[in-house]
Amino acid sequence: MPAGVADPSRFWTQLGAEHERQLAEHGLDAFKRKQALRYFTWRWRPRHMLRSEQLRFLARNSSPQTWAEVLREPIDLDDELWRDCGFSRGERLLTVIATRLIWAYAELHGSPQVLALEEPQLGSPLPVRWRGRLISQDLANCALEVRAMERALNGRTPASIVEIGGGYGRTAYALLSRFPETTYTIVDIDPARTISSWYLSQLFTAERLRFVAPEQVAELTDGAFDLGVSISSLQEMTPAQVAEYLTLLDRTAAGGTVYLKQWETWRNPVDDVELRFRDYPVPARWEQVLDEPAPVQTRFVQAAWRLP
Repeated sequence: MPAGVADPSRFWTQLGAEHERQLAEHGLDAFKRKQALRYFTWRWRPRHMLRSEQLRFLARNSSPQTWAEVLREPIDLDDELWRDCGFSRGERLLTVIATRLIWAYAELHGSPQVLALEEPQLGSPLPVRWRGRLISQDLANCALEVRAMERALNGRTPASIVEIGGGYGRTAYALLSRFPETTYTIVDIDPARTISSWYLSQLFTAERLRFVAPEQVAELTDGAFDLGVSISSLQEMTPAQVAEYLTLLDRTAAGGTVYLKQWETWRNPVDDVELRFRDYPVPARWEQVLDEPAPVQTRFVQAAWRLP
């Protein structure tokens, strides 16, 4: 076992400690209003809107009719509905508008099977409603990501999936629902592993789930997975750890497909490391089948490969 995989980066260690404190204070019942804001649920602050590349993308890719529909439906900013998230009224308003816009974009470009899913009430999701139902950034983003994975899979249905850094389990929920016969393994540190285990174990049978600590990855079988996934997690590692996790995917997803969605460039201030996606040591023998800016989060790159 390479020490770099077993020992998380200082960034991950610090983030994990922050989440442990939040769990001690708020428990698991509110994690979608706490920990999820550090995974992939974006917080929309009024003072950042002029610089928001996500908002510029949505403005360019939303029709006047969509804007009218998004703004026409009432938005409930009631304090009780938004408790525990710490959002100002301006943040609540922008979060609802942005989530509706992302959802509308995903309806045109994402997986309809994912958008048809219910947002689980577990973890107290943000109270964003549209067209008579609860919606979320996470489901909309998952719909876009799953559609990209489907393109890379090219008609193949994965029987087994591994995800490096699964957060609270948003991607796992989408993929386990989209492919109801598949099994899913998450490799992550605590407390993220504890949160995703608690969340997913209430939604799916134990036979479909496995949760693995970094120090246990040597136990994963060669060629065990048809699809390997990592979303916004590799950039939080050291270069050596990135190399080791790509080697892990090379071994365990041999013969399958790997999908990565990462910051194009991101500086990890805790470990004093800046990583560029184009510098990741992707094995030369991987056949690239997808490489493009991610939709909505345009400073991310999404790419996929078929492995020999």
